[in-house]
Amino acid sequence: MKKKSVETTEPISKMAALLEKREFTPRPFFKGERVEGIIVSRAGDSYLIDIGAKSEGLIPIKELEEEQKGVKVGDKVSVNVGQTENDSGTIILTVKAGTKDKVWLLLHKALDNQDTLDVKAIEANKGGLIVDFQDTRGFIPSSHLLTNAKDAIGKKLSVKTIEVNKSLNKLVFSEKEVSGEAFPKIDLPFKVGDKLDVTINKILPFGLLVSIKGGGEGLIHISEISWTRVESLENAFKPSEKIKAKVISIDSSNGRVNLSIKQLEKDPWQEAAKKYEVGKEFERPVSRIAGYGVFVSLEDGIEGLLHSSKIPYGRVFKPGENIKISIDLFDTSQRRVALRLATSSKSEDNSSKERTRPKEAKVKKTPEAKKESDTKAKKNKIKA
Repeated sequence: MKKKSVETTEPISKMAALLEKREFTPRPFFKGERVEGIIVSRAGDSYLIDIGAKSEGLIPIKELEEEQKGVKVGDKVSVNVGQTENDSGTIILTVKAGTKDKVWLLLHKALDNQDTLDVKAIEANKGGLIVDFQDTRGFIPSSHLLTNAKDAIGKKLSVKTIEVNKSLNKLVFSEKEVSGEAFPKIDLPFKVGDKLDVTINKILPFGLLVSIKGGGEGLIHISEISWTRVESLENAFKPSEKIKAKVISIDSSNGRVNLSIKQLEKDPWQEAAKKYEVGKEFERPVSRIAGYGVFVSLEDGIEGLLHSSKIPYGRVFKPGENIKISIDLFDTSQRRVALRLATSSKSEDNSSKERTRPKEAKVKKTPEAKKESDTKAKKNKIKA
C-alpha cells in the first residue's frame, strides 16, 4: 500500500526560516542591551519575540503590557536583554530598566531640565570633591565648589548636573551653578589639539588628575587612557610621574581642561576594521574563557567573542590554544567583535574523524565454510 505524503500546515517561525538561509548569522546579545523585535506568538503567559537571535526571546505578557499597552502579535516592541541564555538556551527579555539605568535616566533628565539635585560628599582631592548620588559616584571640580572640599565631606550639597555620560561612567556636578554665580573667563596658554607635558597629581577611580605647566590642573578620564582595556590605573601610573597628553576640550569659563593619552596614537580599531572583514578566516589564540563563550585575541588590545551557541557540543578550548575562526561582526563604534568557527576548521575536524575511522575487521573462514564457498563459486562459473 502506497503511503500518502502528508503536508504539514504548522507555521514556521520567522526565526526558523531565517536560520535556513545560509547567509543569516545570529549575533551575540549582551545583558542590559536594548533591542527591538517583533512579537511572533504567545507561549502560555509569555510572548515570543523575534530579536534576530538563534531562537525567539521570552517575556511575560503582563510585564510587557504594563509598559506598552495594547500590544499584540505582529507588533514591533523595544525591550532589554535580561538574561542572555537560560538553561534551555532561551533569551529572557524584560522592559524594566535596572536600578543603575534608572539613575542615569534621572541624571540625563536633570541635565536637560537643569534640575537641582542633592548629593553627599564622600572624598576630597586636589581636583575637587567626589560625591555620591543614589550609589553612583560623581565629581565636583574645585572651580565649581562654593564650600571647602575637606569641610564638605559627609555633608549633603545641592548641585546641578553639568556633564553626564553613562558609557564613559562620567558624571560631573556644579555647586556654583545652583547659586548662579558667574565664572570669570580664564585665558590659557594652550588650545585644543596641543600636546603637553603634564605631571600626575593624583590617581582617581575614574582617571588621572594632572597639573599643567602654566595652566592649572586637568583631567585624563579613564576612557581616554588607552585604546585597550585598562585593568588598573594604580599599576600603570604613579603620582608625580611625567607623561604626555593631548588637550581634547577646554571650558574657558572655569578653566576645566580634559586631556587624552590614547589620542596621541591612531585608533587601532579603525586600522583593524580594514583587516578583519566579515567572512574572512584567521588562526588566533584563545585569550580567556567565559560562561557564555570563548574570547579570542585577534591582536594586541582587540578580542573577539566566540559565543557558546556557535561552539559544537563537547568541544573544549584552553587559553593559549590556536583556533581557526571567521569574522561575523566587527563593530568599531561599540568595540565589539563576534566570531564563529571557520568552515575550514570544521571540515578539517570532520576529515580527521574520517581518517581515524577504524577499518572493518576481516573475518577468518573455517575450512568447512571455505570449502562450501569454493563449491558455490564453481557452480556459478558453470552456469555462466
